[in-house]
Amino acid sequence: MIREATTYKLKIDKQFIESELPKGVHIVVLQATRIPPHIGMIMDKKYHSLSIKGQDINTAVSALIKNSSIRKIPTLFIKIKDHPTFSNLYLSEHFITNIQQFKRVDIGVASCMSPIKLFFEEVYNLPMTDINYLFDLLPFLSEKGLIESVSAFNMDQKEYTLPVYSNKEINDGISSVRKEYKDNTY
Repeated sequence: MIREATTYKLKIDKQFIESELPKGVHIVVLQATRIPPHIGMIMDKKYHSLSIKGQDINTAVSALIKNSSIRKIPTLFIKIKDHPTFSNLYLSEHFITNIQQFKRVDIGVASCMSPIKLFFEEVYNLPMTDINYLFDLLPFLSEKGLIESVSAFNMDQKEYTLPVYSNKEINDGISSVRKEYKDNTY
């Protein structure tokens, strides 16, 4: 079934303050203006994601910000409302186990969205069957009342329009980065 994606806009409603990132749970959208963007999560003071290189677990938030600053990477931080039951430490450990279910991002196997879908399905008991892209996920989380605030780094916009993309663009992006990664590995 082919469905038409609708444009979804997020209001950037909070000033970026690095010291607030370690508090709570954040979805991080790296290369926010690229199609497709890369997504990961900050929990319990650490950044975690699944990438072409593999499992990126327990990266210091300061290292993420430093890299984004040096490379001028447009980055969004979407703060998720506190879980009513689970601690941030538990959430972080749970998300790490979600990431560890995949070796790395690969065509037909997993995308950076894969562990995030598992996380929201298992921890928040949300049906994620029809959620395949960031432009599906964020409106869904907003509808469920889970988005607390949005801040941006290396972006001047007051509103962020989620890029609409397809599986083909994800696969092309994976192939391109995979080739670049292999070319730079000795």
